Amino acid sequence: MNDLILEARHVSYSYGSGETPSLKDLSLSIRRGRRTAVMGANGSGKSTFFLCCNGILRPDEGQIYYNGQPLSYRKKDLLSLREKVGIVFQDPDMQLFCASVYQEISFGPLNLGLPREEAAREVEAVIRRLGITPFRHRPAHALSGGQKKQVALADILVMHPELLILDEPFAALDPSHVHIIRDMIRDLEKDSSPSGPLTVVIATHDTDFALEWADEVILFSEGQVLAQGAPASVLTDRELLARASLDLPGVIKVFESLQAAGLLGADLPAPKHLDQLTDYIRHTV
Repeated sequence: MNDLILEARHVSYSYGSGETPSLKDLSLSIRRGRRTAVMGANGSGKSTFFLCCNGILRPDEGQIYYNGQPLSYRKKDLLSLREKVGIVFQDPDMQLFCASVYQEISFGPLNLGLPREEAAREVEAVIRRLGITPFRHRPAHALSGGQKKQVALADILVMHPELLILDEPFAALDPSHVHIIRDMIRDLEKDSSPSGPLTVVIATHDTDFALEWADEVILFSEGQVLAQGAPASVLTDRELLARASLDLPGVIKVFESLQAAGLLGADLPAPKHLDQLTDYIRHTV
């Protein structure tokens, strides 16, 4: 099986004639079963790229490949692709349209032709897992922003995708719902499809989360890939982060300050999260 689940080769896209291209000769690859953080300033092309990944947008130039095959834009092939590649949009109102939460989550399985009993089992399982039971019968439009994101994620997970794309999942959420969504994302490691472990791609500005969670980081800048590599390498490079309009992770700032003060050894690898930094301090004192 191809190790790469998705590739972009020299992809360019513009929203209109005379407009500055949102993607410019962009090339990248996403590895199967990996956790990838896509990062960059607003307007750097992240959302446009995601819309190209499941055929909502068609590149003006270049090609997107899924499982080693170029995307086909025939209706039947796009429907098949969208069963495998699920996107949770930054604004959940863009994808919630049914009268109640239960109907919303049921729509996808029923639309695929699953028998009602089987669809009901799938829906009940995802409702329990994502903590949606208290508002399962409420109108989707009456939910809070965090609850809407839970439902939008359930919409996709109930379809058992191979590739899950989350566009700014923490945007406009209060701290309690940030924690809820983060825990849900971490729990996705348990998911799989018939083709193997779930591949997750997240657009985020949160460098601390990306450092801890991701296997790989891709930095976007002005519609192009600025860098792609391991989080410990990409997210500790001040020059790259500045070019992508991102901050150095807070845990790295504290770590480097402690090293500069001689309180931690210069040979220690960069910590991925606060617990690891705490262990360093505990073993030094």
